[in-house]
Amino acid sequence: MVYDDRYKRIFNSDLLEGAKRDGKYGFSTIHVTHARPQRLISFDKALSCKDHDQWVHGYIPDPLLQRLWHNPWRYLDLFQRYEGAISPDFSVPIHLPPYVQLGSVANSRAIGSWLQRCGVDVIPNVRWGLRDTYEFAFDGIEPGGTIAVGTLGCMKDPELRRIFSDGIPELLRRISPEAIVVYGTIRDDVFDLAYESGVEILPFDSRTALVWKEA
Repeated sequence: MVYDDRYKRIFNSDLLEGAKRDGKYGFSTIHVTHARPQRLISFDKALSCKDHDQWVHGYIPDPLLQRLWHNPWRYLDLFQRYEGAISPDFSVPIHLPPYVQLGSVANSRAIGSWLQRCGVDVIPNVRWGLRDTYEFAFDGIEPGGTIAVGTLGCMKDPELRRIFSDGIPELLRRISPEAIVVYGTIRDDVFDLAYESGVEILPFDSRTALVWKEA
């Protein structure tokens, strides 16, 4: 089989060129950043926004993120206009098999690492599920610096909150972040260990929470 540009487009393999590989599955590595965002804007809203003094995040439903995965080069100029980006938060659904979860993490690392190599400051998003995802969920991120997590839909559901909370010690052990951007609700009992470890927590309200505050 001739591996030409058509296959690069299908598999997005051109996003992997020049990436440092990490972990058992060879994830692209997002290198450390010490950035501290002041303002965030979602990827779908960033498409039409003229205020570029913000960081683009992907804490939006997966269908809205798929256009980024299917045609990432189309949006490179968009990301380069903003202060930086948080790598996309593709879902790691606990009810689906491991290969789906692994693919979501791999795709997020691939886009984040590629954006860095294209000159964009990138904060890696970290997403995990049940304990079997720990095998890969923290790969492809250089230790130290700033990372990001999303808590949308996690804090109100007891099972999802437990799954999220259970992963915090492994996150701290594997990545040792100096700061964590948290998009969504913060519960002190979930982040107590991070606070005790001296990690700076940078909270950002979700779009829905901001609407309620303005009402």
